[in-house]
Order: sequence, then structure tokens, then C-alpha cells
Amino acid sequence: MSKNIRVILLMTVSVGMLAALDGIVKIVNNLGMHPFEIAFFRNVFGLIALIPFFLRIGFNELKTRRLKMHLGRGCIHAASMITWFWALTVIPLADATALSFMVPVFASIGAIFIMHEPSQISRWISIIIGFIGMIVILRPGFADISFGTWLVLGGTIFVATSKLMTKSLSRTESPSTIVAYMSFTVTIISFVMASFVWTWPTLEMWLWFIALGGMGSIAHVMQVQSYKDGEITMVEPATFLRLVWAALVGFVVFGEVPQIWSWIGGGIIMVGIFMLIRSEAKGSKPTAELL
Repeated sequence: MSKNIRVILLMTVSVGMLAALDGIVKIVNNLGMHPFEIAFFRNVFGLIALIPFFLRIGFNELKTRRLKMHLGRGCIHAASMITWFWALTVIPLADATALSFMVPVFASIGAIFIMHEPSQISRWISIIIGFIGMIVILRPGFADISFGTWLVLGGTIFVATSKLMTKSLSRTESPSTIVAYMSFTVTIISFVMASFVWTWPTLEMWLWFIALGGMGSIAHVMQVQSYKDGEITMVEPATFLRLVWAALVGFVVFGEVPQIWSWIGGGIIMVGIFMLIRSEAKGSKPTAELL
């Protein structure tokens, strides 16, 4: 198998696993657990999976002069996860996934206005195309914008903000330091939120949580490997297949039929993002790092 085929296959399988994880969130919610608590247990099992990593790197990696930035990023990341999990319980998987493609668009806007990165015309064209796709999905004036839709949009802004903060932190902090503080902060915040709606998981729920933590870790490793071995202009478009996987999981498991507007709007957003990737690949690649 050639390297190009291997990295695309890795990304395709990883986004399929992430779509399956979203399905597990809906399953556990249908069993009677609030999304706040699901987010907490997702973080707990993710943190458990990282314990060997933390033990290997030692506690010296926790030394930092940017504690406030780490904690702030942790709060933003926790908000993004909680809003995403909550949204998955009230709108179809494919509809939520299509809107989530706006993350790179919002991140690019933040990179221009907050981090003062170059605002080339190609960036703005891609951003405009992304917003056109979002409007097609939302159809304001023709369809009511549901609470779940607002949750997804809010979550995408939180994710984009978290990515920008990660980029800022990466200039002075090691990846392991960033991961460590994020993991601890998100777990604590999600526990506080979960405490207001707490119910003890059943045996079936525990099994789903184990799958959630294990598959999440595997999917993350596969994505990292694909980005490491392949070029972003080749790997990133494969992430769009998450919409196909989400539609498949939603239809087979939950009987969800996504709106045609989600497919059309999601496709338009994909075009904008692909143009953004191609444009940045020819330059210094500042935006590609945000994807």
C-alpha cells in the first residue's frame, strides 16, 4: 500500500470512528444519562488512557509560566465538548456534522483579527463561501433555527477559539504540557457540570463509556499518524467523509434522515475549506495548522 493511500485510509477510518463515538453519545443519552455527565465520563476515560503517557514524561512537563492561558483554554475546550454532546442529543448526527465544518472558517477569521495573520483575498473568498454554506443549512427566514443548531454553532466557535489558543501556547509550551493541562481542566469542569444532573451509570452505560474512551484514543492516534505521514492538502479533504459516516450511523442506528440542505450546505463549506487549504499550502501554511 502506498503512503498516500495509507494516510487517506487512516483518516477515513478515524473520522468514521468519531462518527461512531457521536452515535454512542446519543445511545447513552437514550438510556437516560444527561449529556453533561456523558462529557464527564468521556473525559475521565480519556484521562485514564493518558496516565501512562503522563507517567513517562514526568511532572516536570507541568511547569509553565502561562497557567492562566492553559486554564482558559481548558474552560473553552470544556464548553465546546459539552455543547457538542448536548447538540448531538437533540438534532440529527449529519445535520450537526455538516455545521461543524465551520470550525476552520471561524478559526481563519480569528487568525486574521486576533492573531493578526495575513488577510489574503483567497482567505476571504474561502470564508465567504463557508458562510454561504452555513446559510444554506440554516435557511434563516425559511426554517426555524433550533436550539440544537445554536448549540452546534456555539460549539464551533468554542473549538475555533481553542485552536487559536493552542497555536499561541505552542510557541512557548510543549505539546505534552498543553495536553496535560487541557485534560485535567476539562475533566474538572465537566465534573462540576455533571454534578447538577448526576445519576449513577448502569452496567450497559459503563461498557459504552469504555468503548467511548478506547475508540476516541485510537481515532486520535490514527489522525496524528495521518497528519505526520501525509500532506495536509491530501489528508484534510478525507475528514469531510465524516458527514457520510455520520449520516450512515444516524440512519442505521437512529432512523434519522438528514435534510437535503445539510448535504448541499456541507458541500459548499467543504469547497471553501478545500480552497483555503490549497491556498495556504502554497504560502506559509498558517491556517492549515488550525484545521
